[in-house]
Amino acid sequence: MLEKLIVTSGPTREWLDPVRFISNPSTGRMGWAIARAGLGKYSQVVYISGPGSESFRTVDGAMNFAVDSTQEMLERVLQHVEEDATLVMAAAPADYAPVNPAETKIKKNPSNLVVEFRPTPDILVEVAKRPARGMVRVAFAAETDNLKENARIKMQKKDVDFICANEVFKDGKGFATADGALLILDRAGNETRLGPAHKDALGESLISFLLRHSSVVRA
Repeated sequence: MLEKLIVTSGPTREWLDPVRFISNPSTGRMGWAIARAGLGKYSQVVYISGPGSESFRTVDGAMNFAVDSTQEMLERVLQHVEEDATLVMAAAPADYAPVNPAETKIKKNPSNLVVEFRPTPDILVEVAKRPARGMVRVAFAAETDNLKENARIKMQKKDVDFICANEVFKDGKGFATADGALLILDRAGNETRLGPAHKDALGESLISFLLRHSSVVRA
């Protein structure tokens, strides 16, 4: 049996004030399906979920952690990365956070509201700064156009072994849907297509793919 599987899932929230936040429509279904598929195939499954649908916040049989912000997700991931682990970043963390979130509710007024944003931590980039022998890193890329090209750029930037690219808000695929499709790219330039299929089946297919190909990465 392989070592630890770490799966992140769902969105994160970056708060503008105590009642408003920046986020996205991710439900966490894809990450939840991947974590469930890993049970019994890895020695341990760690499931780190952001505030998506309540149905996908926990996985029975996994070590579950609920987080809210991108920083919290990063901290949980770094707590669990180790040699020979597999990290699947299926979450859709927010890329920006307000520089100065308000301590009280921002009141509506006739003038425009100007908010300054800063980049949130890049979880996979931070993981790459702490190399662990034999670790397999898998990214997800949700794109609205130039799927393959943008995924390749993200793969190089984040220094991952595999990237799973999917189109969002096109042809019924993407966020908040039960079905989806993935284009898996690797460092050698190989491409593997999974789906279209129900996300439960996609989770099983992705785990099967990783079980077949992770040994090449670790060699």
